[in-house]
Amino acid sequence: MRRAVAIAVALTLRATAASAAEIVLNAPGTDGWRTLEFPKIRRHTTYTIVQNGDFAGVHAQADCSASAMYVPVDADLARTPRLHWQWKIERGLDVPDERIKVGDDFAARVFVMFCFDAAHASLWQRVRHSLATKLYGDIIPGVTIDYVWSSHESAGARWKSPYGPEGTVIALGHGPLPRWTDAVVDVAADYVAAFGHEPPPVMALGVMTDSDNTCQQAAADYADFRFLSR
Repeated sequence: MRRAVAIAVALTLRATAASAAEIVLNAPGTDGWRTLEFPKIRRHTTYTIVQNGDFAGVHAQADCSASAMYVPVDADLARTPRLHWQWKIERGLDVPDERIKVGDDFAARVFVMFCFDAAHASLWQRVRHSLATKLYGDIIPGVTIDYVWSSHESAGARWKSPYGPEGTVIALGHGPLPRWTDAVVDVAADYVAAFGHEPPPVMALGVMTDSDNTCQQAAADYADFRFLSR
């Protein structure tokens, strides 16, 4: 009897630990996900629900357009620092230089938004963030990391966003990606490498397929987002 109780307790503890080591997000485009549109960009990417086997996902179609979908996230990167998802590219882009503003288009982009970290911000950054929050509401992050499927950049390439030092872009690969493919990144480690200190809380996670700068067409699918332990 004691052995049975001990086994039951052990199994319960293992299940609790497993659930704490994984945070499964709602499928893109379902409950909790919101649309993010940008000032001065009139044409918006369309997002429609698709099925990827056991997982629901979202299909993004861009035609000289840009807009995103995002979901607020309550993830503790100290416990679950890695992010997993699945994606595929149905129609890629051909962009000669993605490191400049006129080339900042990606057939698939997954971005992590972090809460504003006043302790590591300059006076100008604090003032600018305060003004942006008053103008656009409470969805203004402190910094972002964009994980992208590139036209030409190799996996592991990193650069600052051409729109400001608050953004870092990390390429996970380039070329065709016609089948559902798993991606896993260490968000906490990437943040430290990019900004030099431990990350503040995650604010939200988003997806975007955009082609407004190069005025091309692109299509990609996203599904199965989960934060994982190491």
